[in-house]
Parts: sequence; structure tokens; C-alpha cells
Amino acid sequence: MIATRLILGVILMFISWQATIRNGISVPVANSDKVLHFLAFYMLSFFVDFAFPLRRFGAIKIITLIGYGLLIEVVQSFLPYRSADMADLLTDIVGIAAYAATIPLLRRFSFYQQYRQM
Repeated sequence: MIATRLILGVILMFISWQATIRNGISVPVANSDKVLHFLAFYMLSFFVDFAFPLRRFGAIKIITLIGYGLLIEVVQSFLPYRSADMADLLTDIVGIAAYAATIPLLRRFSFYQQYRQM
């Protein structure tokens, strides 16, 4: 659990850094910004869920993740080389929802069951 929380912290720092620098990473696909938002929030959802295994992936975790996505957009609205985009926030929410939708599949794996019993 400690390792998972450390990984979550590193991921949060990396995403926060990427969200506030002038030129963040990009991938060579159409709508790469949205792809990166989706992947970032899917991964954040996974690590938030595993970092706090005694709580199910419910309202508290979901609202916290959406709040983080909103915070990123608010911060970006104050940066002269960035802009806030509600489509980014919507994509973040889709990434969170996609993780929630994969939980029934994850339950089939022993690592998930063992970790949730901690």
C-alpha cells in the first residue's frame, strides 16, 4: 500500500508538472491532448483506488479525481501559454468512468482480490 501511494504521488506530480509547463508531452495521434487526458485519469483512478483499498471506488474517490481535473483547468486558465478547456475536464471524467467500468473485469484477477482485502 505504501508503494502504491508513492507511485500515486509521483504520478500526481508528473501530471501537475505536465499541465503547467509550456510544452508538455504529446503523442502522434489525432486529438493527442484528449488521449493523454483520458489515459492520465484512467491511470490516476487505478492508483487512487489501489492506494486506498479499504474504500470502494465510489463518490469520494470520483469527486476527488474530478476536483483535481477541475483544479488543473483553473490553474491553466491563469497561465498565459495555457488555456482552460471544459472538453479536457469532460475527457478526464470519461477516463474515470472507463476505470469504473473495468472494475468488474479487474475483480476476476487474483491480484485485485488480494489487494482489496488488505
